[in-house]
Amino acid sequence: MRSGTAKRLDAIIDAALRGQLDDAHAQRLHDLRPEAVALAMLAASKRIAEQKARIVELESHTQQSGSSPSTPSGMVPIYTKANTPKRRKKPGARQGHPGHRRKTPARIDERKTYRLKRCPCCDGPLHRCDRRRTRTIEDIPEEIEPVVTEHTIWRDYCPKCRKHVEPVVPDALPRATIGHHLIALTAWLHYRLGVTIDQIIDILSYHLQTELTPGGLINAWQSWAVLPKQPRAG
Repeated sequence: MRSGTAKRLDAIIDAALRGQLDDAHAQRLHDLRPEAVALAMLAASKRIAEQKARIVELESHTQQSGSSPSTPSGMVPIYTKANTPKRRKKPGARQGHPGHRRKTPARIDERKTYRLKRCPCCDGPLHRCDRRRTRTIEDIPEEIEPVVTEHTIWRDYCPKCRKHVEPVVPDALPRATIGHHLIALTAWLHYRLGVTIDQIIDILSYHLQTELTPGGLINAWQSWAVLPKQPRAG
């Protein structure tokens, strides 16, 4: 077989193995000799056989583990995961390095004291000692209630302008019933973290005791988006 024909045949076979055959390849294959067509057909057959074997392997793995290759690792049952080798290196920083931990809060909002009345093991009496320790825990309140503020807005008359004027309420958009903080939080949850609108509504109603509708939330975001940008200082 001449070198030019061999190169064209190699290109057609490579395209067949990659699953990228097109009309141009088919026309060039038609112009070659019968034995070249046979080689190309064998290459395509090999490609199909490999794909079928791979599909069977993936289906078998899915049936055994109950998951597919696209299933997130956190959703795969722990008993179906392969055993990972134990760490040989001792965890933590090297000897002598300073430790890393969360900083102690600057303020204490509430103090609680715990002391046993009897031994939790044998239920016997205890001898009081002067030993104690403190432990600081940060948490959010069990029930978070929104802060509802009534704004009294005085409207006065300007004789020079010949109209009534009133101050602007800085805590919310005009005619809005929810404040900037709530709009910013929901926008961050939706556009930054990908939380759905229905999930945001559930979070607000259950955890924050705030009732909102999807339409009202979308309107608040849209009103925020069209606000005129403030000029930068300097």
